Amino acid sequence: MEYLKVSWLHHFEDEPVYLYSEIDSQRFENRKIEIYPDGSFGIACSNFHFGGTALSDQVMPGLEEIMEDRQFIPELISQAEFELIWNQYFYFLS
Repeated sequence: MEYLKVSWLHHFEDEPVYLYSEIDSQRFENRKIEIYPDGSFGIACSNFHFGGTALSDQVMPGLEEIMEDRQFIPELISQAEFELIWNQYFYFLS
């Protein structure tokens, strides 16, 4: 698994500013969290979605390809960091 945080530099109120993804060995998303400028969020996994967030059906690009678009700042994060964010938002829904 690979864990990715992408900061999206923009001024759109209805688009996320942070995207967290758990990516499998074939580069598909398993889980995703999107955080919006106002603090709202969306979350998705294979059998659940909330807030308009859905898993991509496309292969995720690598860091270098994401960095080619200067509005995106990608970084690899640890599984522990991803789980902390996932649990914070997922358990907020329960």
